[in-house]
Amino acid sequence: MKKINFLLVAVILVAFAAANFAGKNPPPASPIAIVMKVVKDVSFKKVNGDWNTIKIGQALSTGDEIKTGAKSLALVKFTDNSILRVRENCSIKIYADKNDKQISKNTYIGKGGVNFEVTKQQQNEEFQFTTPTMVASIRGTKGFLQVGDNGTVLVLEEGAIDYKSLLGEQTKGNITGGNSVIFTNDGQVTVATISPDQQRQLEDSKKTNTKKLIIKTNQGDLIIEYLEE
Repeated sequence: MKKINFLLVAVILVAFAAANFAGKNPPPASPIAIVMKVVKDVSFKKVNGDWNTIKIGQALSTGDEIKTGAKSLALVKFTDNSILRVRENCSIKIYADKNDKQISKNTYIGKGGVNFEVTKQQQNEEFQFTTPTMVASIRGTKGFLQVGDNGTVLVLEEGAIDYKSLLGEQTKGNITGGNSVIFTNDGQVTVATISPDQQRQLEDSKKTNTKKLIIKTNQGDLIIEYLEE
């Protein structure tokens, strides 16, 4: 009888331990980036979470999303010191695949513009941008990506990228600094030197300086921060 009771208790303890272990949440993903600057309307969402107003110093992990409103900006810095300037009316989602000490990153841009400064990647690391029309692999370069209703425009200031169209014939290729590539929704890919209009967009996408407007009210000072034109 004692032997039966002992076995019963052992079974219950094992079952309890298994249930307790299964009920625990997995450890949170390690941060791969941090928000360095926020201007006006910027929100973020964790995986399976709700949208919340983002603050300077917010750590970002794989699967996190950011979206900006009109005349808004988010400055994101990755652990490898790569920088994204997320411009107005933009939405991005960041992913990371960690293998030992190496981290490969992929930023999905659903709409809007992002200025990027990607540091030189380690041998087994990769930094990618993905949009609805293309994917670009980068190993240390500067440029600007704009996702609109008609497709994606990638303007490369310096460095080099490999690209692949995700539509049509899924064209592959590469460009170097001083060139641009356009991916349309019907799968067309056009490579050309940077045009004056694209150069202007590139320079505008770098701007992060702000001004403050102070309005005196009966309840105190109302401070409005906005981007310089």
